[in-house]
Amino acid sequence: MTPRTMSLPDGRGLAWYEFGDPHGVPCLYIAGTPESGLAGGCYHPAAKEAGVRWISVDKPGYGRSDPCPRRTLAQWAADVEEFTAHLGLDRFAVAGESGGGPQALAVTHAMPGKVTVTVLLAAMGPGHEAWVRKGMRPTNVMFHYLARYLPVALRVPLAVMRQAVRMPVVSGWMSQGGPAADRRAAAHPDYRIRHRAVPDAFRAGTRAAADELRLLARPWGFDLADVTGPVHMWHGDEDVNVPITIARAMAAALPSCVPHFVSGAAHSVGFEQRAAVMATIAGRTP
Repeated sequence: MTPRTMSLPDGRGLAWYEFGDPHGVPCLYIAGTPESGLAGGCYHPAAKEAGVRWISVDKPGYGRSDPCPRRTLAQWAADVEEFTAHLGLDRFAVAGESGGGPQALAVTHAMPGKVTVTVLLAAMGPGHEAWVRKGMRPTNVMFHYLARYLPVALRVPLAVMRQAVRMPVVSGWMSQGGPAADRRAAAHPDYRIRHRAVPDAFRAGTRAAADELRLLARPWGFDLADVTGPVHMWHGDEDVNVPITIARAMAAALPSCVPHFVSGAAHSVGFEQRAAVMATIAGRTP
């Protein structure tokens, strides 16, 4: 996996990977938190079969992309505008998974005339809203409070995570936890590349992950009601990272949202439903 790179107007480097069909329908994929663009590799076979050019970015400070300290969702959308212009994309889909969901919505909000469809996969909601934290695991609630009020304190648990995922034994043990659907996904051969995405996100340290958690936990700079383009949402009813109550509230708030709530699915719903996801992006909505 060799990433490609470009220089943004301020001199920062932005890296990305290309998966799927190189001549297919373009879709920008934004992985979860903390994951590098390598996470997009698990969708390669499905994207190739559906005729989707799956463009998976390294967000600022992850993988081979340079950091953008104290970044905002608006800044990220501006980066994406430069990036897609660099690729010569006038029209493209955008997909965001987990913590990448808000970042996909930010792109759609900033470039409504360019985004054909927005796909949300187990996507996180606006962290500053109290209803987002209802039903969350206590660990995730703690991360949200720290991210909103004391982001510097995130470096300790993130440092522990960084060390843990670099140890194969510990990393393998971690992938065996959680709902059965997530364990099945983690064991699938196509999913293997994704196991490298978290260590790769921590390549330059934990600062970028702390910054990303901060921007997700604070006001985004736009309302869900302001995202007027077509949105397709996939969410599992057994998701313990982002409870389905969040997805239901977001689906009701987004003006043009088609929800796909999947019984028995969990946080890996995007991978589980990858054929339907790719068909939607390619314009063959099931």
